[in-house]
Amino acid sequence: MADKFNILIIDDDEVNRMSVRRFLKSAGVELSATEACDGNSGLELLKSQAFDCTFLDYFLPDSDGLSVLKQAREAGIEAPIIMLTGHGDERLAVEMMQAGASDYLPKDKMSADNLSHALNSALRIHHLQQERTQAEARLSESNKHIVDILESISDAFFALDDQWHFTYLNQQAERLLQAKREVLLHHDLNEKLPNLADWFKDALETAMTEKKAVTCEGHYELLGKWLEAQVYPGKEGVSVYFRDITERKQTEERLSYLANYDALTELPNRVLCLDRLEQALTRAPWHQRLVAVLFCDLDRFKIVNDTLGHNVGDHLLKTVASRFSACLRSGDTVARLGGDEFVVLLTDLAKADDISKVAQMIIERISEPLLLGGHEIFVTASIGISVFPDDGRDSNTLLKNADIAMYRAKKKGKNNYQMYSRALDARTADRLTLESLLRRGLDNSELCAHFQPQVDLKSNQIIGAEALVRWQHPEMGMMSPADFLPIAEETGLIATIDKWVLRNACEQNKRWRDMGLPPMRVAVNMSDQLFHQADLPQVVEDILQQTGLSADGLELELTEAVVMHDVEQAIKTLNEFREMGIKLSIDDFGTGYSSLSYLKRYPIHTVKIDRSFVRDITTDPDDAAIVDAIIAMSHKLKLDVVAEGVETIKQQELLLQQQCDVMQGFLFSRPLPADDLTALLEKHIKSY
Repeated sequence: MADKFNILIIDDDEVNRMSVRRFLKSAGVELSATEACDGNSGLELLKSQAFDCTFLDYFLPDSDGLSVLKQAREAGIEAPIIMLTGHGDERLAVEMMQAGASDYLPKDKMSADNLSHALNSALRIHHLQQERTQAEARLSESNKHIVDILESISDAFFALDDQWHFTYLNQQAERLLQAKREVLLHHDLNEKLPNLADWFKDALETAMTEKKAVTCEGHYELLGKWLEAQVYPGKEGVSVYFRDITERKQTEERLSYLANYDALTELPNRVLCLDRLEQALTRAPWHQRLVAVLFCDLDRFKIVNDTLGHNVGDHLLKTVASRFSACLRSGDTVARLGGDEFVVLLTDLAKADDISKVAQMIIERISEPLLLGGHEIFVTASIGISVFPDDGRDSNTLLKNADIAMYRAKKKGKNNYQMYSRALDARTADRLTLESLLRRGLDNSELCAHFQPQVDLKSNQIIGAEALVRWQHPEMGMMSPADFLPIAEETGLIATIDKWVLRNACEQNKRWRDMGLPPMRVAVNMSDQLFHQADLPQVVEDILQQTGLSADGLELELTEAVVMHDVEQAIKTLNEFREMGIKLSIDDFGTGYSSLSYLKRYPIHTVKIDRSFVRDITTDPDDAAIVDAIIAMSHKLKLDVVAEGVETIKQQELLLQQQCDVMQGFLFSRPLPADDLTALLEKHIKSY
């Protein structure tokens, strides 16, 4: 292998491409990198140039990585291809490996060590394959060198006569079969290798009787290995190539495991849970048995996770998982759906009384104190129960109804279980009530806007503010957006709320300007529902005219998901806003795996880096590198950059060092009512 590697990176995301180069270089890999932004150009490069290795992203703007992989292999390109996938693509990864991928690497696992290991492993395997190919070529060219060639190849090779007696073995065969050739030569295969796997004996029989080549694979218990065998018929026997594929099989089994089990707790995940539930529902009517679904949610997990950190939270989840399992029979199932949600399947039940006994046992066991990280921790569980066939006859209905019952258990004080009841659907009633209250709140002007300042990092002056909706209910007090915005999205009220915030923000900014305060922009979030309304540009223009605010005082924030849906229409709408003089920004950038290269197609002025990257920027080198890359490439595209969630001086200093333009976060100010921000603006002016 060369000292300097010539690699190709096919990825539409410039951040990802740069990350691959940086990580490999930081691992000490000398390389020359060629890049392609889409599948077609990447495939042309593969066909026209020789590369030591290719890193191929699955999600590409013109095709998927699997299609590019297949076309490359069909074109005879044998060099290693390492697939880059998203988190949770284990099933897809299996298909990639079967299609000829040398390896795969989830994007959230990208690091210097992982990329370097994947590259070296792929090159090593490719080198061994080339050895074999070259050896086979030499074998066909000259029979006089046959022994030397067979001894040099990496595969185990041996020849058998028509009585299955060994007539030749190379050194690799000696190692694999764990026996010297002088012990095996001229002896029966069955005699020297007892308990021969049926799959291999069938392949030998087929090759000898039908005189055709056979390729097969299977596990050979005697050696404790997975083997791939290629059997070729000859005039008086067969030739056999054995390859040890144990490592590959273990990888496939691991991928299959990850597709069906939760990586943290090692419990079945949602996919396997649903599969087992479907099987139980199929069997239950025949045996006249009950099946119960227990939807379980930990009551105080978020407090523990937020207070003591994710490591303690993960340890807690693993402990809780083992406590769940200790309460169940061998035929029952406990699965983790995600976060702190678990589902228990009780199958083959004779009577309903057994269900409540198990639920109470789980509640008591979960509530036992545990010592984690030097802290004595107490958590409890709220459990909702649905029973087949009374509460549903399919898996989705049973899970939904158990979830409804669990929500009622939460409302009843937590740390209890509730049976699903058609007569009392508390969760549905609560959601309907909240929807009704929200509609009434809109009519009664109960919504209010708070504004979070945006501060220039160099001058430390307030140059803008983001408008955020709040709901001041006359009885329940200030409602968190997390409590009512999901309902608003589900019911279609979110577009109405967005319009209200837009009008309120424009009116308030006009008042600030009339007061003689320095001109600034107020940013307003656009939901997917509002952005894709056909008359949105006209709605915005009307609000500007009615409030008297000039277009340069307004900025519209859109998430990646909003603009990536119906791209052509999104570009058309954004161009209309640009022509009006309105500034446009991409919110929560980096969370949707979109590409900075896409931003060239949109008339965007600002990129807002998501707070999840800013949070660990001073402690996580990867996050720091990503933020640095986003800032650098945004500036190349002449885009301003706003960092969200800035909470510490160290974060501010590092962002300033990375030449970020604007910060927004609790370090400077929480979201404030309009009057409070007015006072802050006046005070800020006096200090300069």
